[in-house]
Amino acid sequence: MSYFCRKKTNFEKKNSMNSQQTTDNRQQTSTISRRRDMTSIQKMNTMGFDVVAKHFYEINSLIELDELIKKNIFDDDKFLILGGGSNILFGDEYFDGTIIHSNLKGKTIFDSQQTTDNGQQSSFTTVRCMSGEVWKDFVDFTIKNNLYGLENLADIPGSVGASPIQNIGAYGAEVKDCIDCIYTIDLTNGSRVIFNNEDCHFAYRDSIFKREENKKYFIVAIDFKLKKDGILNLEYGNIKDYLGRNMITTPTLSDVANAIKKIRSEKLPEVGVIGSVGSFFKNPIVDIDLFKDLEERFPDIPSYPNENGIKI
Repeated sequence: MSYFCRKKTNFEKKNSMNSQQTTDNRQQTSTISRRRDMTSIQKMNTMGFDVVAKHFYEINSLIELDELIKKNIFDDDKFLILGGGSNILFGDEYFDGTIIHSNLKGKTIFDSQQTTDNGQQSSFTTVRCMSGEVWKDFVDFTIKNNLYGLENLADIPGSVGASPIQNIGAYGAEVKDCIDCIYTIDLTNGSRVIFNNEDCHFAYRDSIFKREENKKYFIVAIDFKLKKDGILNLEYGNIKDYLGRNMITTPTLSDVANAIKKIRSEKLPEVGVIGSVGSFFKNPIVDIDLFKDLEERFPDIPSYPNENGIKI
């Protein structure tokens, strides 16, 4: 298939990278994940539905996943890869199939590199994060390490591994803008496939991983390309208003992330307290002529340029 960027056994690191910092990158020694039958996944979906799965596997290592593939677990049975369970609604109390959940943990920061973008030199840092990490914890980790790029995506529920599937976005940012590549395993044959950013066909709340034929790919880890010196995105939504009300004239990464967390908390119930799938919608994108007509009728209509038109 043409969208495969390359294949590397065991996802060896790029030659240009030198590991600088690793956090909780555990290697498991078990040979196979223990199957749990008739298991409640109530605590694994943010609506809190008490759904029982016929079979359930928690993946703690690639060794476990390889063993399941060798046993043809995914050949005949209906299966679902479940992340944080924040974008799913179960329509029945019983899931007649196999659910696999990534518990792969670890975050690695690599030495910064220089790149040229439109003639300008910029410094970036690659952070590799395993798919089982909690997304909002990972964003906090990048902010703590003073890395720019994900701060506007603070407090979005879900797992890191699920973030590229629908190209999560909020407050003028999309995760695609920070993804370098995605490490996956094909559950049908165990092959390792690395998708570069362009291979993912990212679009507004969309990616290649939402296609039915590509749901066989288990996301193992993601390389994020973050800047050490970035420009904060303050133009979207209520961020600038919040900073002004709190007299923050020179905002930091933490200031922006905290502002977004506060704004989100005022709009949405806290996950785990009230059942919710978060803010799950798509803004309409219209052509310039229709937007001009709308703007004449509604002068204060919010609008944001988009590659396909105007997002309102």
